[in-house]
Amino acid sequence: MNYIVTAGQVRDYLQLNSPGSSSKYSDDTIGSNILSAQQQLEHWCRRWFANRTGVTWAATTMLATQVSLPGFRTITTCTWGGSTQSVAVPGDGNTSPSAWALLEPHVGVESPLIVGLQFRPWRTDGDRPWWYADSSWWDKGLDSPYFPGNWGGGYAYTSMPNDLVIVGDGGYAAGSEPMAVRDVVKVLAAWKTLRPASIMGDVALTPGGAPVDMTSLPPEVRDFVADWAIGQQVVSVG
Repeated sequence: MNYIVTAGQVRDYLQLNSPGSSSKYSDDTIGSNILSAQQQLEHWCRRWFANRTGVTWAATTMLATQVSLPGFRTITTCTWGGSTQSVAVPGDGNTSPSAWALLEPHVGVESPLIVGLQFRPWRTDGDRPWWYADSSWWDKGLDSPYFPGNWGGGYAYTSMPNDLVIVGDGGYAAGSEPMAVRDVVKVLAAWKTLRPASIMGDVALTPGGAPVDMTSLPPEVRDFVADWAIGQQVVSVG
C-alpha cells in the first residue's frame, strides 16, 4: 500500500518542528501511523482509497440488480453469474453493455471511482416485464429463464458463492487522491501520533499543563466516514 501523505506533512500539520529540523517522532513511527490511518479509513468506509493494481475482488451478490464495489478506477474483467460482462462507464461510448458502472458522487473528484454496478433495469410493478426497459432485450436474451437475473423467479433468488468476480485497478492512482482523502489521512495519522501520550488514561497534557481528552476521534474523521462510506443501497426483488 502506498503512502497517501508523507511523514513531513503530518509533522507540519501538528506543527511539531520548524521546517528542516527534526522531532521526537521518527519517519518510521509516523509512517506506520499513516498506513494504519489509511487501512482504518478503508475499513470504516468499506472502500479503497490507496492505489491497488491488478487486484481481484469477489462477492456473493444474490443476483441483485445493483451491487456496491470497494472502488475501482478501471475494470479489466467482470464475471457475474458465470457470464462475462461488458461494463459501460459514463462517457466511454459503450452502447451495448450488460452492466453499468456507478460512479462515486463526491463533488470535486476529477477521476471518480466505480463504487457500484447495475446489471439490469429495476423491476417495478406493472403489466410489462422488467426487461422491456432495455431496448436490446431480445439480442441480450434478457427474457430467457437462463439469464442470471431471472434465476429463482418470484420472491426467491439464489446465488453461487462469489458469483461476481472483478479484476482491475482499485483505489486512486498514487498522487491523484482527492484533497479530502489526503486531509483526513493526515488528521487521523496525526491523532495516532499523539495518542501514546494518553494511552494510560485517555488524557494528554498540553505544554502548559492543560488536559486534552483523547477518547474521541477528531470530528474531521467522523464527518469524512459518514460522507464517504459506501455499502449496499438497495437489493432488487426482481
